[in-house]
Amino acid sequence: MKRSTTITHLVEMAEVATDRIRLRETDIGWPLEEMWVTGELLGFSDTVETAAVVLVLDLPAEDLPWLVFHPAGEWVGDQLRLGKRPFRWCYRPLTWPVWNHEHRRLVRFWSAAGEIDLAVIDALRSRRFDRVTVVEPSVDELAAQLREELAVSRRHLRAMLDTYWDRDWRRHHSGPEESPEHHLWRAATAVTDIWAALDGSTSDP
Repeated sequence: MKRSTTITHLVEMAEVATDRIRLRETDIGWPLEEMWVTGELLGFSDTVETAAVVLVLDLPAEDLPWLVFHPAGEWVGDQLRLGKRPFRWCYRPLTWPVWNHEHRRLVRFWSAAGEIDLAVIDALRSRRFDRVTVVEPSVDELAAQLREELAVSRRHLRAMLDTYWDRDWRRHHSGPEESPEHHLWRAATAVTDIWAALDGSTSDP
């Protein structure tokens, strides 16, 4: 896809996110605090094969371990029409860094406090990356964060195993886009992914 088209998608999502802030005054709520972009948009190519968006949500970190399927996060993604856009996407809790083992270099293009950052959008269009703040962890920062996230993901996996055969739990987690097996697979994959990344981040070159 053309770089300009991909950036247009970012602008459209920012406009929707800004409009939905009004839901914070209702019982529905709107947990989205920030949106960050990563991937090939942070490079110089005219076309983009892979780009990713990270949604930062004001939810407890224990509720948002890596790869978890969270109703509020999925609802926000649906509002932003991310399923129909050319992005991989995930969500992160506000209390954790936006980066992780999967997405290590990111730029924020929207926040609930400041809304769309037009300077970032212009810099992405013109590929003037000296005009944006790219966040990226050091090796030690990443390893420390991975250890914290591994503990959370292991607790989540244990909870999945403990409730997997519970009839009420299985009924509540069954639907057109989810299943008990889906939740268990995500929980197990998260633990193995983080474990592998932690081994890689702390191994000698």
